Amino acid sequence: MKSNFLKLSFLLTFFPLFNSALWAFEADFEGRLKAGSSFVDSPSFHKDFDSELELRLGVLGNVIEKDGWVLDYELSADAKQADGPSVQSGLRRETDVDFFRAWLRLDNGKFKIRGGRQKILFGSGTIYRPLGLFDTRDVTGVVPETRGGDGVRATLFPSATALVEGWLVPAKKNNALIFGMRGEMLLGDIEAGAVFQYHPKSDLEGLPGFNQEMVQIGYHLKGEKGLGFWNESRLDIEMKPSAPIQFDTVFGVDYTFDIGEGLHVLAEYFFTTRQGDFSLSDLKGQRTFQQIGISLDQPVGIDIQWQLFGLYDLRDESFQLVPQIEYALTDTLFLYLHGRVGGTLKSGKKDGRLFRKTDVFNGTEPLVGLTLVNYF
Repeated sequence: MKSNFLKLSFLLTFFPLFNSALWAFEADFEGRLKAGSSFVDSPSFHKDFDSELELRLGVLGNVIEKDGWVLDYELSADAKQADGPSVQSGLRRETDVDFFRAWLRLDNGKFKIRGGRQKILFGSGTIYRPLGLFDTRDVTGVVPETRGGDGVRATLFPSATALVEGWLVPAKKNNALIFGMRGEMLLGDIEAGAVFQYHPKSDLEGLPGFNQEMVQIGYHLKGEKGLGFWNESRLDIEMKPSAPIQFDTVFGVDYTFDIGEGLHVLAEYFFTTRQGDFSLSDLKGQRTFQQIGISLDQPVGIDIQWQLFGLYDLRDESFQLVPQIEYALTDTLFLYLHGRVGGTLKSGKKDGRLFRKTDVFNGTEPLVGLTLVNYF
């Protein structure tokens, strides 16, 4: 089903220009080599170093240009080799080869349709993304990016300040389709958007609630009045029985202080609940919790930039600090020094959402590492 769906996506995009005699095929090659290793405070019987080597190769360009229409494409793939406690515990594969992007897009400036493996990402949140329906990023990681999703996405721009978009994504299970729509426009100085998605039971295990049939609705707002501000929320409603099952929301602000070459400070408050009444009455804190995320970043000269993420769970009082320094060795070669430290403010507590001390590697352990990224 997945293979047939991708073929259909490509044909629907490509067919209108099959009879064109004006071909303008272009091919720009690009790639990335990423190598890193971290010393981890691992549990007993686990390796001390967590390492990864990644090679990405890609080609992109235009296929056809005629009468204001452009048919372009991107095709890229990753090959990864990993070793260390994350592999031992099953958090990632030792070897992984897969497409990163593989799409065709037909675009005339006011309407575009793209089919294949692509990034489907929208919303206003930065650290927390309730509307990240297909988002798989770790925003605190080195060069964070979301993996592509397979589907068809069409976008219409009725004006310079508004858009309407729809998408179809194969759910794999029972040949079902995830489908959704969203609209976005400027209301004065406020960017506002609304989202609707039908989500059948699926086999897409990387997505939250993947095995539930539900309707997801949400909105986002973003503006600036001296400082930037935003709000993004999502409500999940189970189909059988028809009842709300989850509500997520985030409120955020950011501001750049005139300190040095500009100190950017961002803060977000995140609330999520699976309580039937969407309340704070969850005594164990397993179905309802709140977190605060803070990000600071500042350039130092033209070659160095430092960044610090801080995450704190208001319910179990666990926290995580993730510092990172980026050093541009050349225009295309970057060195990252990064780390992670966590803990809990509750005396004697070892198990929290942001920090857990367990006998098996869980991904919240303290670490310090170096990563080299070369673009070509």
